[in-house]
Amino acid sequence: MKTKRMSKWSFVIISAFTLSFYVEKIFAAYDQAGTPSEATSAATITRLVHARELLGSSYNGSLAEKTSSMNSVTHFVYNTFQERLEGKWKKHAANLSATIISESERHGFDPIFVLAVIQTESQFDPTIVGMFGEIGLMQIKPDTAKWISQKEGIAWKGKSTLRNPVMNVRIGIAYMAFLRKNFAGAARHYVAAYNMGPSNVRKLASQSIQPKEYSTRVMANYNQIYALLLKVESVAQL
Repeated sequence: MKTKRMSKWSFVIISAFTLSFYVEKIFAAYDQAGTPSEATSAATITRLVHARELLGSSYNGSLAEKTSSMNSVTHFVYNTFQERLEGKWKKHAANLSATIISESERHGFDPIFVLAVIQTESQFDPTIVGMFGEIGLMQIKPDTAKWISQKEGIAWKGKSTLRNPVMNVRIGIAYMAFLRKNFAGAARHYVAAYNMGPSNVRKLASQSIQPKEYSTRVMANYNQIYALLLKVESVAQL
């Protein structure tokens, strides 16, 4: 039996209610804990709301929840690129971290999730080319990149655009955001679709099969990166 797809406006309405619900819960948690108001910045709220979406019922007590009092993860994202990029690519660390922070907030993503996707796709190697022609940090196929760039008004100058790590990340985030809307915020579906394509995910879903392998790897990296973030934060407070 075919599953009826939700309209774009249905997703927007549901997302608005979901955001309102989670924001209210987050503010309530802060009030009870007496956490300083700076921690409730727009970027922090966005990060935590998306973490809830990704983790579902596992959010409570999760590593992500334990970072709820952190005002910013910008320095952590920057330091991650400084440490993981090699050679001449290190000079892109500042622009990459700024792009991930700004584009994640714009599209409603947790920046740590973007790092997890990059770790899963390329292990932070901007030069890597996949067996099906995927390019760069977020391993995007040129035809997909061209399509989403034209859709989102992102400058496209051929597949060489994807060899620019900043553009690669910007396009990859835009495509993930498209998939998220397309699957009405169902994390296990849109994360899987980034790897295997939306048509294949829908085909499996129509057979009551949930694709798990790729999303499991992404979420394992997601939790590992959050564990590192907490470790760095605890050392900084000594």
